[in-house]
Formats: sequence, C-alpha cells, structure tokens
Amino acid sequence: MTDMWNSVLDDALQSDFFAGGLALGAFGLLAATLRVSLIALYHIVMRRVWVSLTLDNRSAAYRHFCIWMEHNNVLARSRHVRMTDGRWASGTKGYAPAPGRHWFVRHGKICRLERNINEKSKVGSSHNPRPMETLHVTVLFGHVSTMLGWIATGRQIAQAKDRVGPGLHVLKDGYWDSLGDIPRRSIDTILVDDDRIEKIAEDMRWFYAARDWYADRGVPWRRGYLFHGPPGTGKSSLIRALASELSLDIATLDVGRPCMTDDDLREALISAPKDSLIAIEDVDAVFTQRDGAEKRSGVSFSGLLNAIDGIGAQEGRALIMTTNHKEKLDPALIRPGRAYMHTELGLVNAKTARRLFDRFFPAEEGLGSQFEQRLGDTRCSPAEIQGWLLANSFDPSSAALVAGLRPSSTELAAE
Repeated sequence: MTDMWNSVLDDALQSDFFAGGLALGAFGLLAATLRVSLIALYHIVMRRVWVSLTLDNRSAAYRHFCIWMEHNNVLARSRHVRMTDGRWASGTKGYAPAPGRHWFVRHGKICRLERNINEKSKVGSSHNPRPMETLHVTVLFGHVSTMLGWIATGRQIAQAKDRVGPGLHVLKDGYWDSLGDIPRRSIDTILVDDDRIEKIAEDMRWFYAARDWYADRGVPWRRGYLFHGPPGTGKSSLIRALASELSLDIATLDVGRPCMTDDDLREALISAPKDSLIAIEDVDAVFTQRDGAEKRSGVSFSGLLNAIDGIGAQEGRALIMTTNHKEKLDPALIRPGRAYMHTELGLVNAKTARRLFDRFFPAEEGLGSQFEQRLGDTRCSPAEIQGWLLANSFDPSSAALVAGLRPSSTELAAE
C-alpha cells in the first residue's frame, strides 16, 4: 500500500501542472502568513507609538477636555463643525467639531480626535436628555500623563472661569451627571447660636489637606459627618456653604431609590468626582432599624456600611449624612470611624435670628432691636425666620412685629 502511494506521489511530482499548483498554493500560504504577521506587527507598532484616551459626555472629564481644546484653539483650523442648540459642553461655544476625524498638532506631536454621536442612546436627566457623545483622542509618540494634564488644565479653567459656585453632580443610572454650578453660599449665612459651624469648616479644611498625615499613619483617608435636626434648620444649606468655603464640588445621591443596589452605591462612592464632598441626605430613608424593620430601598444595611468604610471604599472625599431623625439611625451607622462629627442644627434664639433680620434690612438698626426684643425667649427654625422676612421684605416695620413667629399673635396685637 505504501509503495502504491509513493508511486502516485512520484508521478504527480513529475507533472508540471501539479507541481505548479503546489508551488502556487505554498506561495499563497506564505503570502497569507506574511500578511497576518505584518498586520499584527502594524498593530503592535501602532500601540507602541500611539497613545489613546476615550471620554464620553457622562463624565466631568469630557467637559474639561472640551474646555481645554477651546481655550487653546487646538481645532481652530477644523473645516468641519456642527452647530448645537445649546453648548456642547458647559463653558464652550455653541458649535463643536463635527462627528468624524480631526487632526491637530500640539507641542510638535501629531494628535487625532474622533467624535462620535449616538442619537439613540440618551444621557442626562429625563427632562433634558442628550445624545451620548464619545471622544477618542490619540497622540503620536505621546504619553497618557500628557492627556490627563490637558484634562486637569481644563478643570482649572472651568473652576476659574465664571464660576458661580460649587459644581453639583447627581448620580444618574450608574454615572455622575454634572448639572453645572450652584450659587455660592457663605458660612456666615448659616444660623446657629454658637461656633459649631466654624469648627466643622476648620475640621473639613484640615481633612482635605491631610492626605500625607493619613498615609504616614496607615489610616484610610476618610472622614464622615452627620448633620441632624428638625426640617428647615439649614442642613442642606450648610453642605452648600462648606463646599463654597472649601472650593469643592458636591456629589449628592439618594440612597432611598428602590432601583439602587449595594453594588451601585459602592461604585458610586468610589467614582465620585475629584475635589468634591459626598452628600447623602435623609439617610434614614434606607430603613429605620437594622433588626426587623421594613426595607425601604434596594440598599441593604451591610451594603451601606461597606460602601462607607469597607475594603475599597472611597478616600479623599468627605462624606456628609443628614437626617431629621437621628434617633431612627442604627448606632453602627454613625459610630466613630463612620461619622466623626455629629452636629445638631436646631432652633435658634432671638439674638441669632436678628442676624438674618439685619441682612434683610441693614439700615433698620432700631427695628432690628425691636425684632429681637419681641421674639424674647421664642426659638424658631431658620426657615421659619426667613419665610417671615421674605413675606414682609418690603415692610420692615411689619417684619419687626414678628406676629407670625410668636406663639400667640393675639397677645402681640393687644400690646
């Protein structure tokens, strides 16, 4: 049998047609192998010489990179632009590079920008959705640190350029959506009877500057605060005032949302925007007690604790929790290590209330004294005082009567 196959093979090799086909096949196989090798080599070389970065408009880095590009006019010679109904990134003009590929040179390096828009995929709030946009930036013989530096520069420009106040970031569908700036608020506008607000600001200022202190001691760089008190006493206003005072952004999330899971919460805290403080308002909305309580959201008690100080928990961002009912919170949630400072914001006395009256009516010192005297021992919430003064903002004499703030308006009317 072997002799027969050898004879057939010898006859085939002596055929010019068969030998030519065999040679052609070998040549084709060699060419295909060479082509695959060259393609692989090309991709290896490209990955070596090109450095890339991908951004989408769900992140603040996208906006900061856009601001950097516009500030440095890197696409000033672009021949293809797209007009937008609004600003394609807050802080930029009303037009943007058209979808597709754009080239520019920066510090002698060739750079390429690819912009893609997915009209079917929407991001942002439900009342103001916008299409998903992606920027793919590549630099020939560049470095990732260079592109990250461009983003950092854009962030600095955004912070210095027409900044109204702290940036507000809200967790939306697994990513932090930037809603723009909110007006600044001074620490002095938060009404309390003592210096507790200054102590909080001083402690938080120290925390954000203490990265090395924590690292030297091998302690996670975390710090938590609990603001508690009746509604209208300034808990949310204090968060805004602290962010304004320390030039931080605010990243706020609602842990009471039924669709939020433990994993969502953990990832949200880890990925919270840099240079921000994290606010979890009405933290008691998760549940009232650990044992036997009705679960009100998708976040479990253990999930909340692990997100705050578990393995891999966020660092470098202060965490502020607020509640109207401190007594409903499990002690494990607010123990030292998770909430270092507990600050009560409550009703204020007449002397403190007068500070707000004087801001409304700075030229009415006499009426301010009357306002304080007529309040007497009555304690009110800052929201109640502000509401009364707003209702009488054009009539300081009526505002000084405080009839709407005293327990007995009829008694005042008889005086």
